[in-house]
Amino acid sequence: MQGSQTAMKILALSVAALAACSASAFAADLPLGSRISAVTVHPQGAAVLREATFSVPAGVSVLVADDLPADMIADSLRVKGLAAGGVIIRSVETRPGRADADVDPARQAVAAEIEALRDQLAALDDRLAALDLRVKFIDQLAESVPQGLAKGMAEGKPIGDWVETAEGLGLEREKIDRQRTALRIDKRGVEKTIGERQRAMDALPLALPKLTARIELQAEQPATGQLTLGYRTQSAGWSPAYDISLALGEAAAEPKLELIRRAELHQETGEDWSGVALTLSTTRPAEGTQPPGLYESVVRFAPRFVQETARESLAMAPPAPAPMASYKKEAGGGAAADAVVQAEAVADFGDFRAEYRIAQPVSIVSGEGSRSVRIATENLTPMIEVRAVPAVSDAAFLTARFKNQSGAPYVGGNAVLYRDGAFAGTVPLAFVAPNAELTLGFGIDDKVSVARTTLGRKTGERGLISSEKTDERRYRIKVENRHARPMSIVVLDQLPVSEATAITVQPLTEATPPTQSAVDGTRGVVAWRYDYAAGETKEILNAFSVRWPADQDVFWEN
Repeated sequence: MQGSQTAMKILALSVAALAACSASAFAADLPLGSRISAVTVHPQGAAVLREATFSVPAGVSVLVADDLPADMIADSLRVKGLAAGGVIIRSVETRPGRADADVDPARQAVAAEIEALRDQLAALDDRLAALDLRVKFIDQLAESVPQGLAKGMAEGKPIGDWVETAEGLGLEREKIDRQRTALRIDKRGVEKTIGERQRAMDALPLALPKLTARIELQAEQPATGQLTLGYRTQSAGWSPAYDISLALGEAAAEPKLELIRRAELHQETGEDWSGVALTLSTTRPAEGTQPPGLYESVVRFAPRFVQETARESLAMAPPAPAPMASYKKEAGGGAAADAVVQAEAVADFGDFRAEYRIAQPVSIVSGEGSRSVRIATENLTPMIEVRAVPAVSDAAFLTARFKNQSGAPYVGGNAVLYRDGAFAGTVPLAFVAPNAELTLGFGIDDKVSVARTTLGRKTGERGLISSEKTDERRYRIKVENRHARPMSIVVLDQLPVSEATAITVQPLTEATPPTQSAVDGTRGVVAWRYDYAAGETKEILNAFSVRWPADQDVFWEN
């Protein structure tokens, strides 16, 4: 190897490209202790990085890391390092370990508690035994009192001493009985706690076997250095959560929207992450790297008995259900107090990935619920409008439209909505790409009144020989803005859609032309979008006619 032997040299290992070298029969096994230093968590799965220092003699040595988690994807292990001196990584081997419940930290902790409690129980038993001896001695003395009293009386001696002795023995017996009762109560409490801790131990998951990595090194001379062991696991992940607050403020104020991103972290790897550098990534390697394939789709005539069965099933099928309506402060004592600031992650965005690095080290215990961290805050200026569907509901709903300007996608999750500080509801938030627009509803707006009234329906026939039937319908929609500010209000309604050329649907001449048709790509859904001044009222007329051949009947399907 060229260069000074004392220079630091980078070692790199790709398990897929290991040199095919057999282990030397004289290679020494050396334990390699490592600690988790950094973790990158994906929505599903995580990449873990361990660090370890080593010292090897000249020649071939095998570093043995026997504390790798059982759920580690074995072929994901990668080893890199720095070393002083000429050091070569010859090979890396992974072997399954054996589960040892005795070295499970959680089980050991509970076992230590149970052992200490049993020591307390033994001490209580010893104290009870000592009190039992005292009781036995007092009982023996009490049995001799009558004999001594009779003898004294026969000899004409005073009996006061014997009476005092009897009273003293009785008082001492009462004292000991109280002590024994207290000790028995303490003993029952300790026995109950032992039972609880034993059940807690029984409820612990079975100890998972560890994996062992054997890293074979060859050194030209005695050398020291550092290794990093990187691997992947599927037993961890994070799910996004959002707090979205809409503030309308006073009549002349500009609406504001605050979007807070949170991450709910979980990990069940069997090993605790203690004080690690944590990064959250939006990339989703668990969903694959290739687009799905398509296969040929063939249409054939069904056999006659299949057609008849399908018709019978269709005839017996129940009708589809009707669609449902979508619906700085002062601290105690008067001293001024500042708001407690919440820590956030450092964003790192690229063209094909977005990552959030948590600023402070994080500790997450394996298998114990989830850990919530705040990763970003965005302040946006939304477009406010009120949307109403009076054919379904009399309520009008306040909505906010805004673009994802963060540079990172909104990964799908639950969003908790607030309007002017009050809880408005919880909604699922779908995946939103950067620069894509998002519309969210913030509940019923009681200051916008929308009413839909049926003005009438007219049916008849046209033509000299009744060649055509007609059905005309008219609806009046009255909209009132009761806000003290201008509001953009959108009213949605329906026009029938014909899939037969013989059936024609036409708006009537007196109808109010919609400002938008096929709203959200849905045929027949029309909208009237107007800006309403404070206190303004408008009326909208939705009127149409349907015509079809007189020798046929039609039905309306929603």
